Amino acid sequence: MGESVTPERITGQFYRRFRKEREKFISSIQGIDDAQERERYGVLMLNRLLFTYFLQQKGFLDGDPYYLTHQLQQARTLGEDRFYRLFLLPLFHMGFGTPAHQRATPLGTIPYLGATLFAPHPEELRPGVHIADDSFSALFTFFDTYHWRLDEAPPASEQELSPTVLGYIFEQQINQQQMGAYYTRADVTDYIARYTLIPALFERLTSALPTACDPFWQLTQRFPHRYIYATLLRAERLPGETEAEQRERQRRATDLLNALRDGLVNTIDDFVTCNLDIERFARDVIIEAPRPLIEGIYQELCSMTVLDPTCGSGAFLLAALRVLAPLYRACLYRLQGQKPDEYNILKEIITRNLYGVDMMPEAIEICRLHLYLKLLAHVRRVEDIEPLPEIAQHVHVGNALVGYTWNDALDDTASPDLQLAREYGIDPHDWPRFVAWKASHQPFHWAHVFPEVAAQGGFTAIIGNPPYVEYEQKKFPYQLRGYQTLTCANLYPCISERSAQLLAPYGRCGMILPLAAFATRNMTPFLEGFKRWFPVSWLSFYHFRPSMLFSGGKIASIPTAIYLARVRGTETRYSTRLMKWTTEQRPYLFTLLHYCRITASEDPENRHYYPKFGHACENTIMEKILQQRKIEHYIKRRSRQTRENSMYYRSAGGLYWKVFVNFPWPYHTTSNKQCDFLPEYDRNIFVALFNSSLFWWYYTVTFDTFNLKDYMLFGFRFTYPDNEGMLQELRQLCAELMENYQDHARHLRRGTTGSYTIYARKAKAIIDRIDAVLARHYGFNDEELTFLRNYDIRYRMRSESISSDPS
Repeated sequence: MGESVTPERITGQFYRRFRKEREKFISSIQGIDDAQERERYGVLMLNRLLFTYFLQQKGFLDGDPYYLTHQLQQARTLGEDRFYRLFLLPLFHMGFGTPAHQRATPLGTIPYLGATLFAPHPEELRPGVHIADDSFSALFTFFDTYHWRLDEAPPASEQELSPTVLGYIFEQQINQQQMGAYYTRADVTDYIARYTLIPALFERLTSALPTACDPFWQLTQRFPHRYIYATLLRAERLPGETEAEQRERQRRATDLLNALRDGLVNTIDDFVTCNLDIERFARDVIIEAPRPLIEGIYQELCSMTVLDPTCGSGAFLLAALRVLAPLYRACLYRLQGQKPDEYNILKEIITRNLYGVDMMPEAIEICRLHLYLKLLAHVRRVEDIEPLPEIAQHVHVGNALVGYTWNDALDDTASPDLQLAREYGIDPHDWPRFVAWKASHQPFHWAHVFPEVAAQGGFTAIIGNPPYVEYEQKKFPYQLRGYQTLTCANLYPCISERSAQLLAPYGRCGMILPLAAFATRNMTPFLEGFKRWFPVSWLSFYHFRPSMLFSGGKIASIPTAIYLARVRGTETRYSTRLMKWTTEQRPYLFTLLHYCRITASEDPENRHYYPKFGHACENTIMEKILQQRKIEHYIKRRSRQTRENSMYYRSAGGLYWKVFVNFPWPYHTTSNKQCDFLPEYDRNIFVALFNSSLFWWYYTVTFDTFNLKDYMLFGFRFTYPDNEGMLQELRQLCAELMENYQDHARHLRRGTTGSYTIYARKAKAIIDRIDAVLARHYGFNDEELTFLRNYDIRYRMRSESISSDPS
């Protein structure tokens, strides 16, 4: 098998073909006039057929791996277009949903999966709805070219599909702009689940048995190499790794080995901070623990509650399943003395530990189907299949943001829906209006639906990827009330706020959000709330060039941040640098994460950011910057713009450089910007400053790496020098820089318009000299200056350019 045969590639290739078949299939549905309703029903039918294909190729449908195709052929012998009404709907509703001895239609040896799995859809109850045999024939011909596997073994060919295709297809089919949902790959979901759930387990364990884990920290001293990922220890250069990056990685590995040997890693939080193999350590603790402690670990495992409040197709719940299953397995092996049954382990986790909520019924059905397929992968005979376990009790349709939580006061005389409707100004006696409100808001009352979680004080862990959807109350389908983050005008801050309300006092949270959540002024209410909700946090940051975390047929160029956080503890903050990587480096991305402790003071006048630090010296650099004045003090306000003391820049573009000049752009664009400085402050000093690597570093660690707004510029700190010699140096360097920019610029005319492209990387030697002067001004030492000059240099010295292009 070639290295390029990966589940992601296979799924992507399948979807590109599937999309065409999907459009043809949905357009063939008859009897549903509303295009949106027809599409929703078509998606539902396709999801059920995908699920059925996995069942039949496992041999669970009358022992026939081509069961549906053969039944279609049989139906055609009875007349034209009989398959949908005479066979398929009976299979879904009476076959899967009715015990064999109660079935009226002969379907062969078909497992009873439970009455709630494929409940009749309202469209199916309308006699005019129909799908022609030819539509199924074309679809099955396409499906039959693939091999449908329930196991998770690496694919042997590009024709093998696993159940992950269900989630991928769902995320690609929905409207991302409206629903804000993106396909989250397994490396992301696994990282978040691993470093949220296992710390939560250990925190519960040490809370119940305070000294129980103390002896096991010696494992890190005895076997330090065992808990460092092999990627970090690798002697050879990694794909795409420079020689300097290799040396830095090996230095980090040496430092980490020394810390482990010296006993400096002695809490579960240290495993998060040092990015150690936390799963291996957890399993080793179970292997080494005395039986009474194993019983305690198993009890804590069984009582863990893991929620994804916007679960979609279940990617994060499946990741939680992958994290918890090995721990269950290890505990049961120690307790029983023999290999435990995998089916029972997964069933216990699904029915005890996993909870999901989503507003989309289609998403919830796919989530349930995907979890059920995980169980069926471990069934050998159709006779051994049990009805669908009570997944429906834990995975629900509902709005996570509308409804009562654990501590809300309820009027015992009214149902929660009726009471909440009154709070929204809806008279429950006005039945049509109440029904419409309930349909649009889909209220979900947490204590009412999950009383067992309420009894524990909340969820043990909450993980997920909430929707990135702008919220404007007057235009949104439903209204939110009572959130401190409403002014952020997006749903994901509210989901994070709700999650903090739903967590138990010992709870942990892990989510992936847009990076802007931690780096833009309009998200300040969220960031301030985040710091209150979670006194201890680890944030890792991810750019979208040259590669990005999200992938799929519809890719969003969104820089992202992953946060891991705990509800209690002494305030401590960690971060990574802004990660950039190529496709070939993606397999090593999470094993090479490096957290840095944030010790720099917060800027009271720039409260919008969580620093993206990856090196300790960045704290001292920031502290020195904070001693300076904000540049806004030197800006000429509310005046007619002139060209006498002006600086010009662009608010858009520039992924690796932000260019500032002392001459107007040759062409007008909507992103062209100009600012005027007070006459006593020379613009050329500021032009030199903003072109420096120092400012690029500051912009990167404090903003969203996407936009360049005035507050991002003028909030930077720089006290205008009173040293005339230093001012003259900066003027001279600015003049050299502008000459370099103009000498190497590419000026193309197209009729009455054109483009003007500046290649800033060709002036790096001049910029380095600017940084040397600024280092004297700020008091940076040699280490700090070297760090700034080399910051992001790998990507900045590529062929990036800044263009003034009105097109």
